[in-house]
Amino acid sequence: MIDLPETTNVYRRMPKELFYKYLNDDSTAKKTFIDEIGSIIWINTLSTETTTTPNGKHVTEIAIVEIVLNRQAISSNILEIVNREIDQYAVFVVRYEEWGQLWCCDHQSINPQTGLFNCQNYYQTNWMIADDLTLKIDGGNLDQVYENFFMQIAGKPFPVRINRNHKQTDEQIEKVEQFGKTEQLEKLEATIKNLEIQIGKESQFGKQVKLATDIKNAREELQKIKRSQTTHIEIHQPETGQVQEETVETVRSFFPNVYMKMQDGSGNRFNYSLI
Repeated sequence: MIDLPETTNVYRRMPKELFYKYLNDDSTAKKTFIDEIGSIIWINTLSTETTTTPNGKHVTEIAIVEIVLNRQAISSNILEIVNREIDQYAVFVVRYEEWGQLWCCDHQSINPQTGLFNCQNYYQTNWMIADDLTLKIDGGNLDQVYENFFMQIAGKPFPVRINRNHKQTDEQIEKVEQFGKTEQLEKLEATIKNLEIQIGKESQFGKQVKLATDIKNAREELQKIKRSQTTHIEIHQPETGQVQEETVETVRSFFPNVYMKMQDGSGNRFNYSLI
């Protein structure tokens, strides 16, 4: 359940007619917008006035907007239309009946011609029971709060910001990118540590599987970044026995109360109890 401080509450309904001006008199787009969207409600605003968090370099306000759907699908184009009217960084709570998703984007830039925010890429969670959606405020400023929202939704660190509007040498850009990769590694390591703590406390098998998948994906992303930082990569192929042993230990750490049956690459089965 999303539970933000009461000081951030807005709960202002935004009439659908408010967004028609962005549809350029396109009757088909207007019909799609009307058919897909049930209601749009601005539910929270995070700012220095509503929280104790100072402004960031890029983010001064974060809007939390709920979009109720008439069918279980939404186009990022519709989110872009809503974002134009909001004109700031936003997290979207998308709902259809008892199901929900969280959406956000990575970088937002101001279009010099229109003066409006443009989003580069949108990311979303899987559909889940709406009451299970969560957002945790974490960060020393609003830049970090939004970046942590992004990590909670996209499952990966916020992309590195590189200002390519000014002349920069390849070396300068590489330094910024390498610094960003270091930050990504630190965030991923922290994410993995938190997930490992969660899985150790989780008793439901289904949630254990979900957390195990998240840990696996985070570790793969961690290794990918580490490999990209190395010019020469030494390829090492572990022996089958080592792979089997590592697999057993991985399962043992993830599912301590489940009896497992596994099969190694050679077709030999082995059984063991983790109770």
